Amino acid sequence: MDKIGRKKYEEMLSKRGFVFPSFELLCDMDPELIERYENLKDYIMGKENEMPEKLRELFISIAIAVRNPSAHSQIKLHLQRAIKLGATYQECLEAFESILAPCGMMVLIAGCEALKEVIDEEKNS
Repeated sequence: MDKIGRKKYEEMLSKRGFVFPSFELLCDMDPELIERYENLKDYIMGKENEMPEKLRELFISIAIAVRNPSAHSQIKLHLQRAIKLGATYQECLEAFESILAPCGMMVLIAGCEALKEVIDEEKNS
């Protein structure tokens, strides 16, 4: 990984607390693309709007579950971030419950499994 890619990787890790393996690859192979992506994401997530960042993280968790219910670790990471930003376990659960009718039981199950793991880990730490 070149110096620019390494810097972008470290920034992402510092801000998020995690870096997806695919983003690590992009830092290595196409740091310009990841920099452009991160700038857009930072703009969207950092806007001073009505919606708190914790809700944005819940939306991201739900979107991941809808598109790929088996993406357990990604759902979990965004739930952990939402909780770190102030979301309660109940809010997380209700977010996934609210999409049961339009998105189906598998999405609710994916969210509940990730949330249960987050809760269990926090209780045991």
